[in-house]
Amino acid sequence: MKDIFADRFMKCNVSQGVVRLDFGRVESIDHEKNEVSMSPSTRLVLPVDGFIHFAEQVDKIKKKLINQGYTGSDFEESGADEDAEDIQKSKKASDSVH
Repeated sequence: MKDIFADRFMKCNVSQGVVRLDFGRVESIDHEKNEVSMSPSTRLVLPVDGFIHFAEQVDKIKKKLINQGYTGSDFEESGADEDAEDIQKSKKASDSVH
């Protein structure tokens, strides 16, 4: 099995029975402007029924993490528009598990 790393989920497109999930990587952080620059890195393509199953499993994992004490910016759904500080916090946390 091959691991693929992405910093953030960027967007989703549903067309002709297929769901496309686009993920990105942080390219740069401008602390003065409080902006993050992202670039596309990976696309996951699933049939709709596979995506629904995936989404259900992600929801279960999210609830389990919250019950274990993970809160705050770990679950913001603002995608690529998050501010630079939240990106850095999440990146530091993810670096410790990779």
